[in-house]
Amino acid sequence: MVRPRLIPLLLLKNGLLVRSQGFETHQFIGNPMSTIERFSHWNADEIVILDIGDSESHDLRRNDLQQQYAGQSILDVLSEITRVCFMPMTVGGRVRSLKDIEARLRHGADKCVINTQAILEPTIVSSAARTFGSQCIVVSIDARRHLDGRYEVFSNDGKTATGMSPLEWALRCEEAGCGEILLNSIDRDGSGSGFDCDLIRQISHGVDIPVIACGGAGRYEDFSSAILEGGASAVAAANIFHFFELSYPLAKEACIDAGVPMRPNRIGSRWIRREPIYDFVQETERIEVRLTRSKEINTMNEQADVPVPDVTWCRKCTYPSLSAAPIDFDQDGVCTGCQMSDVKESISREVWDERLGELCRVIESGRHGRDGKYDCIIPVSGGKDSYFQVDTIKNKLGFNPLLVTYHGNNYTPVGWRNLSRMQQVFDVEHIIVRPPLETLIKLNRLGFIVMGDMNWHAHMGITTVPVQVAAEYEISTLVWGEHGYTDLSGQFSMHDFPEMSYRDRLEHFGRGYEWNYFVGREGLTSEDMKFWKYPDDQTLMDVGIRGLYLGNYLYWEANEHTDRMIAEFGFETSAQSFDRTYRRASNLDDMHENGVHDYLKFIKFGYGRCTDHTCKDIRSGRMLRDEAIALIEKYDPVKPRDLARWLTYVGMSEDEFGRIADTFRDDRVWAMKRGHWIRKEIS
Repeated sequence: MVRPRLIPLLLLKNGLLVRSQGFETHQFIGNPMSTIERFSHWNADEIVILDIGDSESHDLRRNDLQQQYAGQSILDVLSEITRVCFMPMTVGGRVRSLKDIEARLRHGADKCVINTQAILEPTIVSSAARTFGSQCIVVSIDARRHLDGRYEVFSNDGKTATGMSPLEWALRCEEAGCGEILLNSIDRDGSGSGFDCDLIRQISHGVDIPVIACGGAGRYEDFSSAILEGGASAVAAANIFHFFELSYPLAKEACIDAGVPMRPNRIGSRWIRREPIYDFVQETERIEVRLTRSKEINTMNEQADVPVPDVTWCRKCTYPSLSAAPIDFDQDGVCTGCQMSDVKESISREVWDERLGELCRVIESGRHGRDGKYDCIIPVSGGKDSYFQVDTIKNKLGFNPLLVTYHGNNYTPVGWRNLSRMQQVFDVEHIIVRPPLETLIKLNRLGFIVMGDMNWHAHMGITTVPVQVAAEYEISTLVWGEHGYTDLSGQFSMHDFPEMSYRDRLEHFGRGYEWNYFVGREGLTSEDMKFWKYPDDQTLMDVGIRGLYLGNYLYWEANEHTDRMIAEFGFETSAQSFDRTYRRASNLDDMHENGVHDYLKFIKFGYGRCTDHTCKDIRSGRMLRDEAIALIEKYDPVKPRDLARWLTYVGMSEDEFGRIADTFRDDRVWAMKRGHWIRKEIS
């Protein structure tokens, strides 16, 4: 018996993984390699990778990530992917000739997808089938449903009508020798409204070759419907697998429970570990190369007249085209962050009320610890958002949370007072986990040298320790604050409800560097790194751990929250403004987040936290763009005063800091002219 398959589908746009909506809106999720590693660890049946970019160049757009492409073509990308992919791999996009197919198969693909070229040149299907075998050739059909119920095939990424019905075209492709149909519903793409079973049924009942249904999955139950009701041989999805922890094994479990005879679930691959495997010698050499380069970089091009790289900014807010957060612009020059902000503003109060009700149902249905004492865990830093989270969950919704804090030894005096008061102010229990000082100092220094981020330990500690406590206490629900990348750069839609996950933590908080990367460096041991070890997948599954973002369930506006937390609970703000931003209530829990850490972001990308803050204030209607630009010009370039404190803390000179930091400057932003770094000014 041929078992139905559950297939993750990854969309790559110019090298980055994207979320798609209606074949038009594409929001950058990040690095595809970490996602593919995750699917390999889950023993996925197969994977489909489609290159939908408008450029031959593929670039992760960050130079501080652990994983990078060796080159910029799709073939270079495939070469990197095959190092971590232990599943059958189908590849499509930009396939225009037999030579393109041969190249993709040679670089690791098991099958190749043809779409638009098959319509422009129908003989390519038969030629490819004869040359490589039908089993290697998949034809992708993008179909749109008209108001009269009629379906039509579209080509050119859903832009060009062909006049053909999907069944007519599928039959012609089958006759030409293709081995499989990948059937996409343009209308359902990214909608989360379920598969178009009528469309699937037409094609699956009309041809004798397997049909992979794609487009519309919003719940795990949707997959079984496409197979049992639509007759699909396999089901594929992109967006839903990016939203949730353990998304693939949970989706497969739902299919099996519904009676679909899929290959049994297995968490934990014999081929690939969940934590990346690092070549210690190779990585050590890479660090040494960076340190050597740091001694030479300021003598390079001192007299050269180098053109300033071209950077563009969102026409609505102040976000740049090359940024720490994944971002894209529409045809009007408006960034995805502003686009998703508009989506948030369009949500009615009634819908927000429904969302809050759903949050309550999730918390109520979860596991509340071995003794049933705690309804959920709230990871808190003691900042304004922490106060708002606890006030909402405890006072407004009536739940009893357990507060958990990762303490990275960076609190400001005001921040520590705010944190210390939370237990008394809200009458809750509070666990504070503080790693040894010596370990923190080493990780500060290593994080800076390796990735230009001295706060790696904090980002990973904040997203690991609360999950460790949840696993230990058997509390299934964690309630985080806002989803930062959705709020800032529009990484997801407000209708996606993304949750905290291991992949998200490793890629975006850890830059691809897991705890085991540091074992053996500066004498650090596995025991030293225990605070940064995420619970294993089986534990996550057994406890049912979910990391919910409160910002998905109620209207989130940080300025309003701050004002209310000050008025109602005596939340303290800084008595003086920070060096690098105008806000006084931001990151009081970390004296370096607004200082050295943010200064490093400026060195890398040419902008800082002031830009982040002005973007949010423009979107909320509190600031005009011209006002924002004036603030950015004032604050973003400032060298912070806390740099001296941090240098003493880790035992480093300012000259050494400057030399190493300069190795992280992105040449798509910075140029050296007569011994000075220059960049394009915001406009």
